[in-house]
Amino acid sequence: MKPTNSLAIERTGDTYVARDAGGIVWILELRLDMRGTPFRDELVWPAADVVAIGGGPEVHFVARATGGVIHTLSLDDDFFGELAPAPDDVLYILGWRHVVAVDRSLAVRWVSRDVAVDGITWRGHDGDRLLLSAELDPPGGWVDIALDAATGRAVRAVRAVARRLVDEV
Repeated sequence: MKPTNSLAIERTGDTYVARDAGGIVWILELRLDMRGTPFRDELVWPAADVVAIGGGPEVHFVARATGGVIHTLSLDDDFFGELAPAPDDVLYILGWRHVVAVDRSLAVRWVSRDVAVDGITWRGHDGDRLLLSAELDPPGGWVDIALDAATGRAVRAVRAVARRLVDEV
């Protein structure tokens, strides 16, 4: 169970249960198209008043109050990896290759493509930078990178290191 602002989400199989101090708020059956991928996650995102549920090639946004799916974001040619909220009211969706920034209206703010070859993990948020680890040379070729939080562009020095590693493959 993941509590956030008094709402906790429990998942058993394809069933999501939202609870608060008063008990069950809603129950949702949501079958994710996992396509054999191992990563799925859910996160209460108070800034947008939704629960984000990611898995396979999509992230679903569910109304906190009702449990209804209000928006589905396709990750197109990528697969879901991790949800990462930041203090600037943006949710970062980390895929296997790309990073997507979504604002509190659920609009895509930017997409940073081909950040990695086979996985991206969240290390944190430092002022105007997103701190990530990207697998550029699988297996085990993880490199720490930074993206500009406003634009999704790689920080210059990090981009050069990443490009050199990819060129060596």
